[in-house]
Amino acid sequence: MSSDQKASSLPAPNNVQPTRGPKYKRKRLLSILLGTIFLVAIVVAVVCLSILLPKKFKHDNNDDGGSHNTGVSTTQGNDTLPMDPDGGTYNEGGPHNGTGTHTTSATPTGDVPHQPSATSDGEDSQRPTAVVNVTDTQPVQGGSQSQDGECHVVSKVSYTFYGYPDNDPPGSDISEDCGRGMAAGGIGTHDNPLTFATAPGEFDRCEVVYSPYLQKYLINEDYCEQCTKDWKSHIWHVDVWLGGNSTTYGTEQLKCENSLTSDEESQVVVKNPSSTLPVDLTSFYLGGNSVCSLDHIYPDYDTKDYC
Repeated sequence: MSSDQKASSLPAPNNVQPTRGPKYKRKRLLSILLGTIFLVAIVVAVVCLSILLPKKFKHDNNDDGGSHNTGVSTTQGNDTLPMDPDGGTYNEGGPHNGTGTHTTSATPTGDVPHQPSATSDGEDSQRPTAVVNVTDTQPVQGGSQSQDGECHVVSKVSYTFYGYPDNDPPGSDISEDCGRGMAAGGIGTHDNPLTFATAPGEFDRCEVVYSPYLQKYLINEDYCEQCTKDWKSHIWHVDVWLGGNSTTYGTEQLKCENSLTSDEESQVVVKNPSSTLPVDLTSFYLGGNSVCSLDHIYPDYDTKDYC
């Protein structure tokens, strides 16, 4: 046997790999492609979670007691009303009852309109109605004294009253100290004006004005919640202190307050008034079962007499 024949009959060495076909190559490429897609999907999922999870945690923190408002808190406490002698609360439909009209807590902030709107007539025919000559008078901008110090008349003003039993909390506490302490008071003279409450920005803090309707000087030194709501609707509103020193006769005092209240937007306020205007020193309510002084309001006047 020749050497060539012997060589061809020998078995193939073990380290020689058989040639792999195209089918195997396709499977390998598919495996690599699927692995790459899986890795990309993992990366995308991680990126999405890193973006979404912090937002969710922040939202959950807000829902669990975090504040959504970084401004001044205006939340009021429970408006607990005093009891009358018969066991009921002072909630007879007056402008202050059950609404938390007055408070000595933080004053709310926000946009304050600066121009009153048209008149809306009240519905209580028993309330005094003014016959006012407001010819040639213009409402002035709220929240500032006249730059030239001249007398000006603010027309279409609503008047309401409050006192010890329907203050919030009951008592004489006020929100401003205008040089005579943190208690409402005054008798209505230029040197000792009567306290009134109003909306922030409607009049200057501690501004002294004159009321022809009451023939008294008034000083802005308290906050009024209902006045603030009205001011946002372009309605001028002053809430005048009526006094009182207990809640025992709260029902009688509230009746007096409601009787003195004028029709909406039916009166005026004089800004930068002269210090020599007429003053009626009569107190509207002296407490207890005393008579409400309805004969000491002046619904018939001419604004030209005051400016």
